[in-house]
Amino acid sequence: PYTGDAAFVPPRQTAAPTPAPVALPGWPLAPEAAATLQGAERNLVVDLGDGIELRLVRIPAGRFVMGDAHGYPDEQPLAAVTIAQPFWMLQTEITNAQYQLFDPNHDSGVYDMRWKDQVDRGYYVNQPGKPVIRVSWNQAVAFCEWLAAKTGRAFTLPTEAQWEWACRAGTGTALSYGDLRADFAEFANLADATTRQLVVTGVNPQPVRNPHPLAAYLPAVFEVDDKTLHLAPPATYRPNAWGLHDMHGNVAEWTLSRYQPYPYREDDGRNDPADLRAERVVRGGSWHDRPRQARSAYRLAYPAWQQVFNVGFRIVAPVAETETAPRADRR
Repeated sequence: PYTGDAAFVPPRQTAAPTPAPVALPGWPLAPEAAATLQGAERNLVVDLGDGIELRLVRIPAGRFVMGDAHGYPDEQPLAAVTIAQPFWMLQTEITNAQYQLFDPNHDSGVYDMRWKDQVDRGYYVNQPGKPVIRVSWNQAVAFCEWLAAKTGRAFTLPTEAQWEWACRAGTGTALSYGDLRADFAEFANLADATTRQLVVTGVNPQPVRNPHPLAAYLPAVFEVDDKTLHLAPPATYRPNAWGLHDMHGNVAEWTLSRYQPYPYREDDGRNDPADLRAERVVRGGSWHDRPRQARSAYRLAYPAWQQVFNVGFRIVAPVAETETAPRADRR
């Protein structure tokens, strides 16, 4: 029977186990070693016609430690992963103009304003030079198949391992440009001081001058100003050591890989594209995210059919053993 108030007994606190370290000699790479590994023949331009090009960089083969000991549980256990073959990777995310060669009717649409009236739909993000968004994994794979048929190159989405190796560019820090406290203004389009511009007022909605930070309903690093509210044009921010832009932020990016537990393995079926309904991993975070959700190791997953408001993609292609790009294609 009830005999009165019982004293509160706090639950026992248990610390999460620290992931076992992975020793990999020579990792992370010194900047000079990363540059040497990439080599001299590192640029490829593919002409798609109508004045539209794909600019790719050569990502070398190598070994690295995949995952983050200080990250979320799905980024562990860490493992030494081998990238057996070099590959070409698009320097930037696929743009609306590039994607509309494949699907002329695609519309990346509008990003929301807060507190607006009904005159304006919001911030339009469908300009030709902006990264494409609201493209499902299935549509991104179909784009790669169309592109392969058009160019004769076997374009695909990058695997998770290819993506993280390319993003890190030899670094072992949380982000390729530093730790979570690093000033990202020159390096990445993330949730920052510009978030306040989401709060608007008036018949022709304009940002409120000094809104309360909570009014935007979006956590952000208000001490940093990256000068972009939502989508930035390609190459607005500084590239990593291998010449890749926007691996952190701007738009998150589909990978080929199914969302499966670590340790990562190439031969366990996670990179099989046949299952069109499985959850697939996106990487890199977006303008909507803070640095922790844009780390080199951060993983997020969506169903392959879902068109996500802040998710786009970039592409990769194999490098042939003896490949030397024609002089007209090297810049």
